[in-house]
Amino acid sequence: MSTENTFIKEDGFGFVRSSDNGAVNRDCYEIVRRYTMTNKGNSSVRLITWGAALQSVKVPNDKGIFGDVVLGYDTIEGYLKNRYFGNIIGCLTNHVSSDINVVNTNACGYRSIDNYTKGDVRAFDDVNWESCIVGKQVVMSNLSYANVEGWRGKMLTQVKFAWTDENQLHVNIRASSTEPTPVNITTRCLFNLAGHGTGASELRNHVVTVNAGRWTFMDVRDKIPTGAIRSVDSTIYDLRFPTRLTKQRLRQVPGGGYDHNLCVNAPSCWCYRFHARLLHPGSGRFMEVYSNQPGLHIYTGNDFPEPGQSHLPDIKDCCWGECGDRTNSNESLPEKVVKREKETPGKDGILYRRHGGLMLSPQNYPNAVNTPAFPSCILYPGKVYAHDMTYKFGVLRKI
Repeated sequence: MSTENTFIKEDGFGFVRSSDNGAVNRDCYEIVRRYTMTNKGNSSVRLITWGAALQSVKVPNDKGIFGDVVLGYDTIEGYLKNRYFGNIIGCLTNHVSSDINVVNTNACGYRSIDNYTKGDVRAFDDVNWESCIVGKQVVMSNLSYANVEGWRGKMLTQVKFAWTDENQLHVNIRASSTEPTPVNITTRCLFNLAGHGTGASELRNHVVTVNAGRWTFMDVRDKIPTGAIRSVDSTIYDLRFPTRLTKQRLRQVPGGGYDHNLCVNAPSCWCYRFHARLLHPGSGRFMEVYSNQPGLHIYTGNDFPEPGQSHLPDIKDCCWGECGDRTNSNESLPEKVVKREKETPGKDGILYRRHGGLMLSPQNYPNAVNTPAFPSCILYPGKVYAHDMTYKFGVLRKI
């Protein structure tokens, strides 16, 4: 990778209340720093220290016109009100049951939290990271104190960002802990290669390919994997061939859109390999994802509002009870209709709507801490957690 021509500019993005030992100090404030990384082709990436977030990616289309392809906010207030936009998520990402079945509770010092979702409590996305420029990289670090996220030990996490002349964003995550700790760290970036504000109409023109032949079967009620791994053959989860994200296809997915973990094909769980490719034919832009993690979380922005629409949860092909069979269950179908009416204004005042962006986040399998059959997520003292991922942007060549 070539970063010798990358120029990094540092400025401020706003202020947040400072924290001490994981507790917010309401009398003191600290600056949120922003870093703009620009390569020789004038493509740029912007990072902010709040949540170590990816705030924007500006790359050209097939006509040379630059566009921002990451959903997010223009001010720090937007990120404070809306979590999980471009942030680093951890120390335990995605949906995790509060029932610790595998790891000794005392060993990990687990605090009971119902459905420990996406690293809730005061997690990585909810703190202002320390930062500096090292050569042609931006380095951010965070020290998690004991009991802040429900775990007994301290954990030091470092993230390095590099932006190359080939429009490749390299993200290298390292972590170490003083006690055995479940760790599953990733980014949560929503992309729309037509432009961040073009919405669902353009996302439906995207074509996605995922290098995954299996998926982690889950309970639709809480989205927690049951431990079963199933083939994607002849299912809506088979994205091994280029697949357009049409409105009809998303309607066929239980829940009205993708929010699933796919098991990436590889000779071993932890080797660096191709995960997915996203293409927008109208602009010619494409994005490829590479990582050394065994899973990929695909999410189509199902939780954004869709004014005037109500959605009844769809349970087809999902688990209901331990075996996914409701025939002998006393439970009935959910009667609650999900209404999403709150608008979410983002960058440039754009109102982000349902299916307005796509997330492709490499990760370990969700709920691995409770599932012996899944790759282990326990980080022990003296060991180093390593997650390397790359988002590669490009433009289709015209013939």
